[in-house]
This record gives sequence, structure tokens and C-alpha cells, in this order.
Amino acid sequence: MADQDRGSVGISRDVVTAIAGIAISEIDGIANLRAGDTAFRRGEGMKRYVDTNVDGDVVSVTARIIVVHGYPILKIAKQVQARIKAEIERMTGLRVSAVNVDVQKLVKPEGPLGEQADEWDDEG
Repeated sequence: MADQDRGSVGISRDVVTAIAGIAISEIDGIANLRAGDTAFRRGEGMKRYVDTNVDGDVVSVTARIIVVHGYPILKIAKQVQARIKAEIERMTGLRVSAVNVDVQKLVKPEGPLGEQADEWDDEG
């Protein structure tokens, strides 16, 4: 039976975006993106921070992250790139052509009450 007789398989851009978001959420040093969140946001809210473009079997991703002070920014960004690429390719069979990482801010580590500082300030 020829491949054309078997139908087709499509993978939604939303699925690719979700895979990228989950990959990001599993990396240490990534801060909460919204006050009150306990981890990198998954699901519908995560779409604000991860953009994907699927063109045939090629994917490109842009991820916006916030890094916790004390973690090496370049190392975290490279981990994000590698993890997103590996997970999307492993789970979908699509080829990832680019993973762009936009580090939006650097924040203080969580305080004793589990509160994430919104931004780094000059006072300490």
C-alpha cells in the first residue's frame, strides 16, 4: 500500500508549543513568569512565552524566559535551546531549525515566604 493511500498525520502548532513549554519548565534557574506562579507556566498561559512556527516538517521556536540571579544566563539559555530541540524532535519527528531564547529579565531568588521578586532593583 502506498503512503498516499494511508492518509496523513498533522501535528498542531499548539502541541509543539506545549512540548517546548514543558521542556523549559524542567530546567533549573528559570523563574516564575507571573507573580503567584510556582513554576514556568504550562498550558494556555504558557503560550505568551513560547512562539512556534511549523512549516511542513520544520519548526522554529522563540522562548521568552526570566532567569534567577545566581544562575549563569548563557548556560541556562543553551540548556533551553538544547532541551526544546531534543524534546520536539523526539516527540514529533519534526526537525527544529532554530530555537531563539529571549532572556527578558533577571530576578532575585525566591524569598523565605516563597515569593518571587518581580525584578532586580538597585536596593538589594
